Amino acid sequence: MAEAVISVLVKLADILRENVREVQAVRGQIEQVQKELHLIEALLKDVDSKGTRNDVVTVWLNQVREIANRIATAIDTFWVKIEAKNHADSSNWLVRPFKKAKRNYETYMLGLHDELEKIIEELNRLYQRRTDLRIEDLGAIDDVDDVDDPEVVGLEDDQAKIIDQLLNSSISRRTVLSIVGTGGLGKTTLAQKLYNSDKLEGQFDFRAWQSISQTYNLNELLREILYKVRPDMKRKDPPIAHKDLPVKLKNYFLNGKRYLIILDDVWDINLWGQLKKALPEMYNASRVIITTRSLDVAKAADCNTKPYKLRYLRQDEGLALLFRNAFQQHVQPENYPAHLLDVANGLTKRCGGLPLALVVLGGILTRRDRNYTAWNMLYETIDWHDKDGIQCSQVLARSYEDLPRYLKDCFLYFAAFPEDYKISGVHVTRMWMAEGFIPKNGAGTVDDKSEKCLEELVERCLIQVTKKSWNGYCKYCNMHDLLRDLAITKAKEENFFTVFSKEGEDVNQLSAIKPRRAALQFSTLTQDGVYSENTRSLLCFGFGRYSSKDCGFSKLNYSGFSVLRVLTLQSVDMRQFTQRQWPKGLVHLRYLGLRNCQIPNDLFKKFSFYNLETIDLKGSISERFIVLDVLIPTLKHVYGNWGFDFRLKWDQHRNLQTLKHVNIETGIGELACCINLRTLVIHFQGSRDNERALQMWQNFKAVLRRTEQLVYLDILQGGGMLPFGGTTDLPCHGKIQNLNLEGEWMRYICVPSVEMFPPNLTKLTLQWSKLEEDPMPILEKLLSLRILHLGIDSYLGTKLICSTGGFPNLEKLELSVLADLCHWDIKEGAMPVLRHLIIHNCERLNALPELQKVLTLQELVVNWPSHELRESMQGDEDLHKIHHIPFVRKEKGWLA
Repeated sequence: MAEAVISVLVKLADILRENVREVQAVRGQIEQVQKELHLIEALLKDVDSKGTRNDVVTVWLNQVREIANRIATAIDTFWVKIEAKNHADSSNWLVRPFKKAKRNYETYMLGLHDELEKIIEELNRLYQRRTDLRIEDLGAIDDVDDVDDPEVVGLEDDQAKIIDQLLNSSISRRTVLSIVGTGGLGKTTLAQKLYNSDKLEGQFDFRAWQSISQTYNLNELLREILYKVRPDMKRKDPPIAHKDLPVKLKNYFLNGKRYLIILDDVWDINLWGQLKKALPEMYNASRVIITTRSLDVAKAADCNTKPYKLRYLRQDEGLALLFRNAFQQHVQPENYPAHLLDVANGLTKRCGGLPLALVVLGGILTRRDRNYTAWNMLYETIDWHDKDGIQCSQVLARSYEDLPRYLKDCFLYFAAFPEDYKISGVHVTRMWMAEGFIPKNGAGTVDDKSEKCLEELVERCLIQVTKKSWNGYCKYCNMHDLLRDLAITKAKEENFFTVFSKEGEDVNQLSAIKPRRAALQFSTLTQDGVYSENTRSLLCFGFGRYSSKDCGFSKLNYSGFSVLRVLTLQSVDMRQFTQRQWPKGLVHLRYLGLRNCQIPNDLFKKFSFYNLETIDLKGSISERFIVLDVLIPTLKHVYGNWGFDFRLKWDQHRNLQTLKHVNIETGIGELACCINLRTLVIHFQGSRDNERALQMWQNFKAVLRRTEQLVYLDILQGGGMLPFGGTTDLPCHGKIQNLNLEGEWMRYICVPSVEMFPPNLTKLTLQWSKLEEDPMPILEKLLSLRILHLGIDSYLGTKLICSTGGFPNLEKLELSVLADLCHWDIKEGAMPVLRHLIIHNCERLNALPELQKVLTLQELVVNWPSHELRESMQGDEDLHKIHHIPFVRKEKGWLA
């Protein structure tokens, strides 16, 4: 709460400092508001970090929050009016519009004067009530440390029993086994253990995992299963029509195969009845696993198979889980601290054997001193007997209360995303920055601090990382259902986010309630022109990339959202937007996300940008090239799409840090002005003309010499020559860690040299290089390399040799579609730390190398092997557990 007040104080100071002439009429009121806020700020230091407060104090805090939001909205609106007035001043040759703008401005300033007077009165009343409510007595939050991701115990027996059922050869019919239990009991964790189990590998021709939400789309569900069977169909243009999906999946792609499909978190009793029509029944012992909270859902799916009901943890199992998460390591019972054992037993018992409650409680204890007093204080301050009798909810609520205000805001922002939504770690942190959640004090950039905020939520077990990027950062994440429910509840209580999540829900009330932030999930509007002038974030989620269903977003009057900082539209046909609807002067907009949208060619000509920092157009399409030919000095991150031609005024965009998936050819040399670029993914138009390619490369080298901050460089050549003029032409940036080169190398570049690669390279991807000599003798000398991907036609030779001592730090190696590769040899001592090996569609590779020499190998994936390789693997005793079907994975070490 204190951070919110401080943010408003900073804004007021900015107004007084930068707009002296315009604020004379209200300077006195603004200074008085500052004084009142400073008094309240002194009371709020860490107040909202305290879990023990009565209902009256909570109401008082909400009133402070509302008045802070009200002031912030008034300030944001003030900036909008100032920009409009300045624009009118510069256009005063249009006498009538100028006079009208001036009258509007004067009327607005009178209204602002009255509004500030009312705010001052309310602030004074709030401050005077502090004594009655004993606000001064509230204390501060404890210091915190970092924690690691937790594990769940007590599922080993359940896993073994279910595997026996799945592999029961006496039952040939397709069976549906349902895992039933309350939220937080470990259903999804158990299903994941089953999906990755060694004992199930090779038993099925095809396996798929699919998360189901309460508002699922059957067509999208079938499509996702299809893509897991046939990944190549994801690139089919046009995609398979919805009406053809069930027939294609059943008769063409799954016909004759034994499959295992896991449907996680099913709520709808009718789901299986709809889905099974697309899955063949061949009496080959195919299996389906459903996780659900509802016994009715389980019985409806398969009345002949008894549902597997998960039990609560025993006291000893719960105690082990609590200590594991509190100490962030395995603790044997004999090593439990004696002085903590009694209170730990009490805490465990109060959690009622619910794993999620114990995991989150352990995360809270990680930040407490390891003494009886600190642990017992937590035991006594949590309201274990809430009215619903659900003790877990109080543990989760306490984990939220323990957060500082800025992390609470970051956590509550997740309430906006639909259930099971694939949340991008990078983009959600950019939204936080746009909203101003990230503290600006202290060392480090705002970008770095936002990443640390996400890491801290993960470490506190409040957010789950579903996929990591090449550098270990969170690429995608989500929330457990119960934590998501908590975020939604708290967001509603604090008027932080208003979420419309039901299909067909009427959101016309937006104009009436004027929410601070709004998320429209598959909602349909019933009236035109709906808007909210107080809304800072507007997130609109469509029905899916391939859906033609109208979500109603085209009826919104976007020009009425005057103080927006974040605007995202997903799967929306923006060609239907009228000039009246589209926002033309969004002064405060920092983040614009238009994913999977159909965009008109002149979209950006309708915009007036002032503070925009991020543009995300990934997956969007247009009839012709979209030209972004505007000046946005504040722009930092641009995520484009192939087919979009970006023509920014590069020399005036020195703040640009990210430029991904863009076509740039004309004027490419001007990119050298963007000296702060850290990520560059650039696409050159294909050319078989060596002279033209060399000229392009000469221009681009000048860019690389100036952009010394590059960490990630991706160069793609569309069907032509990769513009290299020699083996040492790629500047050796010391900071580049991720390099992707896609395109054919010129003929006289037979083998690359070590000198052409950046010295600190961590990940390297080569595709379409068409190298004729073995690249391994060079690549294995890259001492920092941890990930290597030799992709389609990167190497045209028949033999690869990895030498002794080569690839000293390589952890992951992927060989994909090397059509002529026949033999691969790994010498003793090569790749000493390799953990993951993926071989995809190397159709002539006749045998695997002697992998017994790679003692650290944890995962082997072999997709579409040759007949010879299949036979050699079957005869190898050390590989008897490794099978050779598409998408086979082994998660644990397979060598003794």
